[in-house]
Amino acid sequence: MAGNISLSMRAWPTVQTEDQSLSFLIARINGQKGSFRNVTEQSLEQEVRALEAGEVPDSDDEQYLDEKPEITKSRKDEVLVGRDEILKQIGQAQNDSGQALDFISLLLSRHIPKQAEATISPYLKQHLPVGTLGVEIMQAPSKSESRRRDDELVSTGWKLQSLSATADSLLASATRLGTEMEQEAKHWEEVLSVQKKGWSICRLPRERHNLGVRYGFTEAAAEYRDRGLAALRRNEDGSIFLDLGLQAPVSRRLRVTVKQRGQITASSSIGIAVENEDQSLEGSIRRARNAIYDEELYHEMYREARSLANRGIQCMTEGIKIPLEEERSLTVDLAEPSMGENGAIEGIDPYFTDRYLARAFSLACKLLLSHAHRQNYNLRTRQPPPLTERKPPRPVYSILRPLLALLQQQSAVNDHSNFLQSVSATLEKAGLTMVLEPPTGVLGVLGMLHLKTSTDEPLMETLAAATCSPLQTRSKITLPSMSSVLMVYIRTHFQGTDYRVAIEAPPNSSLAQLPQETSFTSAAEMENHVLHLLTLDILSAISTENKRWQILSLHEGQLSTDTSADGSLEVLSISLEKSKLLVSCYATNKDGAVVRSGVSWIPGTQDNPAFRDVVRTIGAEEVF
Repeated sequence: MAGNISLSMRAWPTVQTEDQSLSFLIARINGQKGSFRNVTEQSLEQEVRALEAGEVPDSDDEQYLDEKPEITKSRKDEVLVGRDEILKQIGQAQNDSGQALDFISLLLSRHIPKQAEATISPYLKQHLPVGTLGVEIMQAPSKSESRRRDDELVSTGWKLQSLSATADSLLASATRLGTEMEQEAKHWEEVLSVQKKGWSICRLPRERHNLGVRYGFTEAAAEYRDRGLAALRRNEDGSIFLDLGLQAPVSRRLRVTVKQRGQITASSSIGIAVENEDQSLEGSIRRARNAIYDEELYHEMYREARSLANRGIQCMTEGIKIPLEEERSLTVDLAEPSMGENGAIEGIDPYFTDRYLARAFSLACKLLLSHAHRQNYNLRTRQPPPLTERKPPRPVYSILRPLLALLQQQSAVNDHSNFLQSVSATLEKAGLTMVLEPPTGVLGVLGMLHLKTSTDEPLMETLAAATCSPLQTRSKITLPSMSSVLMVYIRTHFQGTDYRVAIEAPPNSSLAQLPQETSFTSAAEMENHVLHLLTLDILSAISTENKRWQILSLHEGQLSTDTSADGSLEVLSISLEKSKLLVSCYATNKDGAVVRSGVSWIPGTQDNPAFRDVVRTIGAEEVF
């Protein structure tokens, strides 16, 4: 059988004397010249000149070149000797295995000759016939009675020892099984408790033998939706802990800070301290959900803020800065638990206005992100549009724009209320009455939505939808004549604030000749128009009640009457401002105007005669 084996052993490759590899060249340079630091341009030039002159190289180079063939030759001899040794060991192993196979085959040839003959070597078949070698069972020697009893005792002892070890093993297994059952029961009890509380339990995509809980939001962006799945690992006692994987162990939460003139006046509550008190499994899941929700919210707000630079919003490293009125600003960022609530300075916000603003802004941002998720769900459940090659871009959520519009609406409503209060105080100072129905604030408008909400749609969805749509507030002004009414509508949208003034006046009034509705884009124009309408109402009331006065100029607020036969006029001029009412009386003739009297009413100053008393002294009849 040794002659049938073909073994190919390739010799070790010989080293070429003219090797051009980089390692050989570097070793040769180091052997000839030493370190590369010793090789300079001058030394190389000297060698070139020596070679051109025919000088013999140094003895060190010759010795290096002579040593290389000797090293190569000795290595080749070692490889050949090793090859011969391997072949010798292989032949010996083959001989031993062949002899063993022949022995077993010859022994079995007596009982199963056909099967055994197939494995006998040809050499053995030629020299020995089949069935030559055999085997017989000899009778065992008889044992004495004492030896037999000793063997039985030993056997019985081994059996008892084995039974005792088996019993101990069974008891240990039963104990371990009982402990395992308790741990398994505790494990599944906690899993079921998590599922009963509304959390989605599923298998992990890459670990099908492990369970996980999905605490994220299915309608969130892809990078946050994939992170909303965590494994439920088992402790040694059978309890479950939440394995967040590579996510940060310290969660950051959304924080809204209000600053006034560079000083912090209020900050929204982060709420992490309260959450950390709950160390249960559900508490861990809730903390992970809130953290990923706030991270997505801040990410979407940052995306939106980059497109609102024209509104003065700044995207900085420390957060998003939103300017407000009266040198105030909002800063939105992600804060760690150790940062706390960035404590506000005491005394700056005594009525907690800024604190309520910060908390309301934070809650409104979270509500609008939830509304955006609901819109994504509604869009996903609709009939899809036709397929196109381009993937539709992910839209930017409307979170900051509706809130900025609400803040602008509230600011406009507050300014309008202050304007009406100031004008009402001025007229009251003069003894005139103006009945006001002040505009309803933003919170009041949103709070009335539950009366219009259907039972099928949740209130929070209606509130979020109303927040994203332009809101409109209305104020009602009953003019001093008590016969005309002004309706002022304030409507704020993403581009700005619009004002609309509607007039409800009797047909015989001078206000009926004006346009019934007028729109404005600034508060100053609206206020000037309201003051002008108030002035016209007062003039109309005077001319109606006192036939002696006739309207000379509606736009300038003047009444006139004839006082003499020479054609001179007595003029009554009324000028109404936000915090001042001025009545002037003068006469006009050929020489010009001569002022006879003038009375003004300013809130907070000394009392003057009432407006109707002043008119009575000028006219012949009582005006009101």
